[in-house]
Amino acid sequence: MDGSIEVAGAQFIADTLRSNWGLPVITVARDYMPDDLDGGFLWRDSSGEAQGLVTWAIHGEYAEIVTIDAFIQGVHIGGRLLDAAEAELARRGVHRLSTTTTNDNLRALAFYVRRGYRLMRLDLDGVDRVRAAKPGVPATGNDDIAIRDMWELEKQL
Repeated sequence: MDGSIEVAGAQFIADTLRSNWGLPVITVARDYMPDDLDGGFLWRDSSGEAQGLVTWAIHGEYAEIVTIDAFIQGVHIGGRLLDAAEAELARRGVHRLSTTTTNDNLRALAFYVRRGYRLMRLDLDGVDRVRAAKPGVPATGNDDIAIRDMWELEKQL
């Protein structure tokens, strides 16, 4: 898919997080509100429509990919966004990057592992903490797998 990456505006980030993730966005490491993020990139297709977003928070030489969304699956938007985010974060002096996914999201696990991320921490029953803040999180997810645990993956940049 032809398109381009650009810096995401604060309002676009806030609106997307609110609609796609619910607030706060909860990772293994911490909880995030839009104002806690240090940046993001969006992918626009050749017609100018936003088709993806990646956001991050920087904590010194460590950063966390807080969200990544490809609004259309299977056309490498997520990979392009992640590559751009990694390059930008390395330029900013980040040496270690992490992200969180849930145990039902095997597609995300494969996506990150193919890109050099390694499983660093398993937060058993971590989704209970998410459900405490967001009671609407379903009991089962992809492929009817019970959503229970959060996985933190990490990559050295």
